Amino acid sequence: MRHGRTGYRWPIVGLVLILAGCTSTRAKRPPADSSKNGIVQASGKEIMPGSLLQHDGLVAAEAAYRREEFSKAGEMFAEIADDTKNRPEVAERARFYQAECLRREGYHPKAVDTYHKLLQDFPAGLYREQAVGQMYTIASDWLKPAGIEIANLDKPAKERQEKSWTDSIILANFDRNMPTFDSEGRALKTLDRVFQSDPNGPYADKALFMLGRVHFHRENFKEAAPYFQTLAETYERSPLRDEALMMAIIAKNNSAGGPQYDGKDQAEAMRMINSAKASSPALNQKQGGKFLDEQAIMVRYQQAEKDFETAEFYRRTGHPGSAWFYYELVLRRYPGIKPFAEQAAARQKELNAELNEVKNPTTMGSTRRFWKHYVLGHELPSVKNTPEVSSTELKDLPAPRLTEGPAKELVPAEVRPR
Repeated sequence: MRHGRTGYRWPIVGLVLILAGCTSTRAKRPPADSSKNGIVQASGKEIMPGSLLQHDGLVAAEAAYRREEFSKAGEMFAEIADDTKNRPEVAERARFYQAECLRREGYHPKAVDTYHKLLQDFPAGLYREQAVGQMYTIASDWLKPAGIEIANLDKPAKERQEKSWTDSIILANFDRNMPTFDSEGRALKTLDRVFQSDPNGPYADKALFMLGRVHFHRENFKEAAPYFQTLAETYERSPLRDEALMMAIIAKNNSAGGPQYDGKDQAEAMRMINSAKASSPALNQKQGGKFLDEQAIMVRYQQAEKDFETAEFYRRTGHPGSAWFYYELVLRRYPGIKPFAEQAAARQKELNAELNEVKNPTTMGSTRRFWKHYVLGHELPSVKNTPEVSSTELKDLPAPRLTEGPAKELVPAEVRPR
C-alpha cells in the first residue's frame, strides 16, 4: 500500500512545480518611447519608424540614413543585403534603402539596377510597389526629350521647333542622373521591367502606353503594336485604353510588311476595329465616325493586294487553276478596291487566251507559245504542248462572273497605308 501511494506522489509534486514556474514574475521590458526625432527606442537601440526589425547593423545604417549620410548608409545597407546569413526581411529592407540612398544621391542608373535586383530577389516583397514606382518615375525623366519631340509634332507646322543637328551627335552623358549611353533605350528597358515586375500594379498600364508611344514615334510599328494591344485588351478600365486601341490599329496597319508576309497583322487589325466599334464610343465619334471606317478600308486594301499577288505567283509558275481562284477571290471579296479588282478581271481574260493557245495544235499556235515562253519570258499553263494532246483533255476555266455596272471605288489612289 505504501508503494502505491509513493507512485502518485512524485507526479503531483512535479505538476505543482510546473504551475508555480508559470506564475512566477519576470522582468518586463520597459515600454518603447518616441524620441524627438521620431526614432523609436527599444532596449536601448534606435530603429526607423514602422520597423520591427532589430538588427545591429540595420539600426546603425538607418540612423545614418536619417542623418542624410547617404554615402555611408548606402555602404552599410549594401553590406547587410549581400550577407546571405541575414533573415530575408532584413535583407529586403536593406536592399531597398540601399537603392533609396543611391536615388537620393542622384545616381539614378545605379538606383534602377538596385531596385531591379530587389524585385528579382523578392518578387512579392513588401517594397515591390514602392520600387516599381521609383523605377517608373526615373524612366519618365529619362524620356523627357522624346516627350518634347512628340508634343512638338502635335503643334501646327509654323509653331514647331526644328531639331538642331547637334542633337544627334551626343554620344555620351556625363550627368550622373542619366545613363552614360543610350538613355532612351535604357528607359524603355526599365519600363518593360516595371510592367513585368508588377503587371497588376498602378504603373503597368502607364508603362505599356509609354513603351508603345515611343516606339510609334520612332516608326517601329512592329514593336509598338503589341504594347498597345496588351493595354487595350488587358486593362479595360484604364483611362488610356481608347487612345491605346487607336494607336494599336494604326500600328497594326503599318506593320504588315507587304503582301509577301502573312496576313496575321491585318486580321488582328480588323478584329480590333470591330471591337472598337462595339466597345469604344470615343473612337466611333472620332473624325465624325470616319476614322474606324478608313482604317477598315486600309486593311481591306492590304488584304486585296496580298490575294492578288498570290494569284500572280500562281500565274507565273504555270498554275492557271489556282491563279483563277485567287483572281476570282479578289473580285468577290474586294469588288471596290482599286486597282486590284480591275486587274484581276483583266488577268482572267488573259488566262483564257493563254489556255486557248495551248489548245491550238497548229504551227502558228506553237510559234506563239515558243515566242512568249522563250523570248518574252512568260510562264504558260503547265500542260504538254504536243499534238497528241486533244482539246478535251484540257480543263476549261469557269466563265467570268457577270457584274452589273462598274464597281464603286472605295479607296482613292492616294490613300495608302503609311
